[in-house]
Amino acid sequence: MSLLVSALVFLAVVAAVAGVVLGREGAAARLLGARLRRFGLRGETAEAGIERDVRYSSIPWFDRLLRAANLGERLELLLYQAGMKTRPGVIVLLTAVCLIGGYVLGVVLFHRVPTALLLMLVAGPLPLGYAAYRKHTRMKAFAREFPDALDLLVSALRAGLSFSAAMQIVAEESPDPVRGEFAVTVEEQSLGIDFREAMVNLTRRVDSLDLRFFVTAVLLQRDTGGNLAELIQTLANLIREKFKFEGKVRTLSAEGKLSAVILAALPFLVGGWIWLTNPKYLAPLVSEPFGRVLLLLAAAFMIAGILIMKRMVNIKV
Repeated sequence: MSLLVSALVFLAVVAAVAGVVLGREGAAARLLGARLRRFGLRGETAEAGIERDVRYSSIPWFDRLLRAANLGERLELLLYQAGMKTRPGVIVLLTAVCLIGGYVLGVVLFHRVPTALLLMLVAGPLPLGYAAYRKHTRMKAFAREFPDALDLLVSALRAGLSFSAAMQIVAEESPDPVRGEFAVTVEEQSLGIDFREAMVNLTRRVDSLDLRFFVTAVLLQRDTGGNLAELIQTLANLIREKFKFEGKVRTLSAEGKLSAVILAALPFLVGGWIWLTNPKYLAPLVSEPFGRVLLLLAAAFMIAGILIMKRMVNIKV
């Protein structure tokens, strides 16, 4: 009972700290906006000239800890690619809250430490998993819109504009997230950053193989010469052909994926149905030591089978 109370108190303290941090950040932003409006400046215009806040957390000692552990930079890149305007320190605090919350929930519901530890391991990665899901969705949207952005870039180059001016048009006319990433690159060049460095920064911000091909082609063209518009047009056509081929592969492998899902779910469905209709039939698997050993072996073979089927049906193009 004392362990449960201590865990609940610690959970409340962590939640309160996270709330204070978020509230402090929001209050600081509102205060800055009020001061800018007092001087007759709009938030977007004035904030462009303000140095970017590179802190991983509003708490100084926590910021130093993240920098010492070399964790804040990777989390910051993940959050940026996911399009989340959250500090890495908040994600770390939310992960701690989920870990403790999962453990407390397991202790309260099941009164067993192994089950509580299992729930803790399941709940802990939820914030990072959500950020990874957001990143996957945003990078997929970028890849979907990227060929159209290349077509727009080619049209601007063939109209006689320079590459920087063509990038500016893409930054203004393309949908997000392509527009935002190209706008950052154009802004970096306008601030005096070298062209090669700005393009390399673009590949670091966006996790896309097609974008790396594009940047490599542009940099090589600047060194060796050639028809840049024709080169980019060829790359856009290749990307579209790759999308078509991936669609054909997904269509041909859909039957195998469905079969793998059915085979993986069938033992659980049959076992659950038998447990609901005749619990005594499966009771020895839980109550007897040899039955628990059989369950562990079955779980190990199931995990191995699922991984093998995933490798068989997951065809990479």
